[in-house]
Amino acid sequence: MLAPISAPTAAVGRKLSLSASGRPADRAPSTPLKRAVPLVPLLAISQVKRRGWRCARRSFAARLRQYFVKPEEQLKVLPDLLQTLQGVYEAKLLPLERKLQFGSFYDSAELSSAYFTSKPMVLVLGQYSTGKSTLISQLLQAEYPGMRVGPEPTTDKFVSIMAGPSRQQLPGFALCSNPSQPFGQLNRFGTRFLDRFEGALMPVQEVPVLGLLSLVDTPGVLSGDKQRVGRSYDFEGVMGWFAENADLVLVLFDPNKLDISDEFRRCLEALGKKSKSKVRFVLNKAEKLDHFDLVHVYGALMWSLSKVSNNPEMPHVYCSATEEQCKGLSDEAKAFFRKEEADLRQEVWQVPLDNTTRKVNDLLRRGRLLRCHALLTSYLLTLRGFLRGRRVLRETIADPAKLAAACTHVAQTHGVSLQDFLPAESMTETYLKFGDEMIQHVPAELIQQAEEALNTDIPALLERVSQKREEMIQQGMPGADSLLRATPGESAEAEKSEPSKG
Repeated sequence: MLAPISAPTAAVGRKLSLSASGRPADRAPSTPLKRAVPLVPLLAISQVKRRGWRCARRSFAARLRQYFVKPEEQLKVLPDLLQTLQGVYEAKLLPLERKLQFGSFYDSAELSSAYFTSKPMVLVLGQYSTGKSTLISQLLQAEYPGMRVGPEPTTDKFVSIMAGPSRQQLPGFALCSNPSQPFGQLNRFGTRFLDRFEGALMPVQEVPVLGLLSLVDTPGVLSGDKQRVGRSYDFEGVMGWFAENADLVLVLFDPNKLDISDEFRRCLEALGKKSKSKVRFVLNKAEKLDHFDLVHVYGALMWSLSKVSNNPEMPHVYCSATEEQCKGLSDEAKAFFRKEEADLRQEVWQVPLDNTTRKVNDLLRRGRLLRCHALLTSYLLTLRGFLRGRRVLRETIADPAKLAAACTHVAQTHGVSLQDFLPAESMTETYLKFGDEMIQHVPAELIQQAEEALNTDIPALLERVSQKREEMIQQGMPGADSLLRATPGESAEAEKSEPSKG
């Protein structure tokens, strides 16, 4: 009897094997697994080839599009400017943000579609009984649903005044759950804040100003520490979010409340970090002061602001007054307050005009921060060598001094500004919280796409932004007359004529 055949050659020699009687042996039943084993390498090779051909076709098609169609021509396909800006962000900046976990470092979530389509926002804040709700009613020339005015702290909620089909109030849960509204990120502040947040809707036919922008009324900033501790949500965090997403921030002061409490100071410091150029200070109820008292109060307010402001130049403070209280004033005082009111309304009128410009600038700023963070991550990956392991990398990210030196090296090597990096202490805190697993390899294609967006795509939109702004001015905006109440030329003529009458 012949020796048994080995397993690798069993399939080949099965026909030649004989039984002890000299007759061909019965064939062993073959399983599907044995038949498929020799085909696995061939299938893998064919899949690799097909994948390679697909990648080659895609890259060749991309090169053809890049050669025949310029980026500027691609941008001009979409008629709406903000939709084009949204397409640039989602195609070239958002993939890099997700790869680097950008929001964990900069406390900024991904930009949703509502960010690009929503109307500009004006935030009004200040201590209690400074006239925030009254100023909003003067700008709207109407009272919003649920509005209460009184000498005591009456507004205990964040109220977003927007355009709607009818006069109604919406709870904060409904506003944050609506994807067409830009309030989805407020869910992270919890249900206790959402109980203190609501929307006030008014038809545009009744209030034409809401066709241009929306306003946010805020609770009065408290002066005592006991009342601040009693808040059940992060008041400074919520105020910082609204200030970051608002186009204009009006900070109101009362002549009788010039002191800045600890909570108010933290709110102003948060405004200075994220939205310094948006803040406008208003001294409300200034008609109650005479000339000498106004000078003293103005100087005391400047001294109080100098302690919380990091700017070497002090901002302009508008003096606001109501028409009813101005009746007994002199013509010179009336002209002064009318000019201040016209300038303040001009600031608010500029908000819808500069809305697109602000969003383009914010996206450029966000892209610059993202590029610097990507370059820093690529440099930190070089510290994780094959022989050294992760020891040098962990020592660098755990020491703010070494991390600051790494930022300086990256800034000098790539020619970027050192101001575009986060403070080393903040980055160290984030790295220690999440670990060095956040430092991952960044594909060169993602960095190249971000560079194209910053150097080519977004700058190409700036010319269209200026053209759109001029078109809005020439065509006119519905509701602008009620917001301004008079054109700057008419208000200037009124100012010149009134002193001459007296």
